[in-house]
Amino acid sequence: MQEAKRVGAEQTKGGGTALRRWLPRLLAGLIVIALVVFLKEFYPLGVDWQETYSQIPDHWRDPYEIASFTSPPWIMVLLPHAWLPVDWGNAINLVLNITLIVAVVVRFGGGWPLMLLVFTSPPFLDLVRTNNVDWIALLALLIPVTWGLPVLVGKPQALGGASLIWWKHSANKIRVLIPLVVVVVLSFLIWGLWPLRIKPVHESVWNFAPWPFLIPLGIYMLYRAYRQDDVFLAAAATPFLVPYIAPYSVAGLIAFCGSKYRREALIIYVAFWVYFIVETRRLGILLPE
Repeated sequence: MQEAKRVGAEQTKGGGTALRRWLPRLLAGLIVIALVVFLKEFYPLGVDWQETYSQIPDHWRDPYEIASFTSPPWIMVLLPHAWLPVDWGNAINLVLNITLIVAVVVRFGGGWPLMLLVFTSPPFLDLVRTNNVDWIALLALLIPVTWGLPVLVGKPQALGGASLIWWKHSANKIRVLIPLVVVVVLSFLIWGLWPLRIKPVHESVWNFAPWPFLIPLGIYMLYRAYRQDDVFLAAAATPFLVPYIAPYSVAGLIAFCGSKYRREALIIYVAFWVYFIVETRRLGILLPE
């Protein structure tokens, strides 16, 4: 009898533990669904989602017919919601941008102060306006490196330098590159020499990259990151080494790198707000003289 009671108590305890483990996940899932439904009704179409990614179903055979599509073509595999009605796809994509930022901050120990910093920053507000697919780079930080590499290469502008430390830490440095090589080769077989079809974006008015003036700084940061095994510093070097980065891409950079470099994240946050206020006053937008 005592043994039966003990077994019953353990089963009850085990059931309670499972419930406590799964209940937060269930609630999080319900919140995400509710947020998608709400945004579908009230969130206006993001500029980039409307003009670029929602056009994929009509141009998936040659996505570079869309003038503003400048990513490697395999990112279309990560965008099944582009085939949904545009308002649903728009809402889902924004929720992905939000939830992946939350996931990265939680995964790397940034805490609530960093989360608040990201969600009130001008880069995030710009991401809300455009609704680009920067969540793809954040997804790469949360999955195994073997698949993280081709995902990160799909959206490398803000965090691509992290791949250097991933590669350094890989036990088999050749094997870890195989999925990326396979994906690239398949992309050439399916879409031809697609890099030649990408429209130049480095002269865009939205380009925030300090290219090429701060390349030496970026190289030095990568060198320090490699010596110190610092994946956060390697990621932070990326904007100094690429010819194009839009302001909204910095939101993911703050979310990831700010988990370790909190003071620097705060400095970047303040700098963006100062820049935003100065520019809006200069242009007579939002803030009157």
